[in-house]
Amino acid sequence: MYLQEANEELPTVPNDSLLNFPYKTYVVQPGDNLDIKIKSLDGTTDNMFNVGGLATQAAGQLINNASDIFYLTGFNVDANGMIEVPVIGRIAVAGKTLAEVRKVVEESAQVYIKDPYISVKLGGIRFTALGEFRAPGRYGVLQNRLTIYEAIASAGDLQIQANRKEALLIRQYPDGQRIHKIDLTNRDLINSEFYYIQPGDQLYVAPLKVRELGTGITTFQTISAVAATITAVFLILNFFTK
Repeated sequence: MYLQEANEELPTVPNDSLLNFPYKTYVVQPGDNLDIKIKSLDGTTDNMFNVGGLATQAAGQLINNASDIFYLTGFNVDANGMIEVPVIGRIAVAGKTLAEVRKVVEESAQVYIKDPYISVKLGGIRFTALGEFRAPGRYGVLQNRLTIYEAIASAGDLQIQANRKEALLIRQYPDGQRIHKIDLTNRDLINSEFYYIQPGDQLYVAPLKVRELGTGITTFQTISAVAATITAVFLILNFFTK
């Protein structure tokens, strides 16, 4: 059902090829949550800059999704693209890669400590699965990369009646949201910008037309149901005409 050849006349990804997936370096946006750790060589000033400790333990007891811990203990990027770091203050991070955020945080921390160690990661990748998933809902995954097929698997895969050829991906951009139509059965999807899920992505998969009619999950079931109805009507009419 997935990774099929869309058109034999067009070049596609060979079955035995070594793939170099086009992973575009993620750029931080307002609404993101960053896991930032600032440490010194002796460790004496670590707690000055970091949000965590007891808060992390409490968060783990109150929420089910591990990535949501970072919502309470990480650094949220506000509408102006800024984060608020204890002692250091406000730092502009929107529009920067994680490596660039690490550099600007390091430069700010050097004012207070010598040779700081800085770690900057995304606070997990959150996405929403809607429609014909076996387990639709909101998900958070603690990793830096997540393919669209891994996201689908996290939501229990798709129902048999899902329209895999016309899935919708709603993605947030600096200038607003955009809706992209995606063919999940086309193996060339792995060469597109939509192969990797980004934080805040929403996946919606509608049912096939036969399912929308409510007659059956597959074409065969629909034909069988219609045939059974016609047969029943014929038998009833035949009974009353005798």
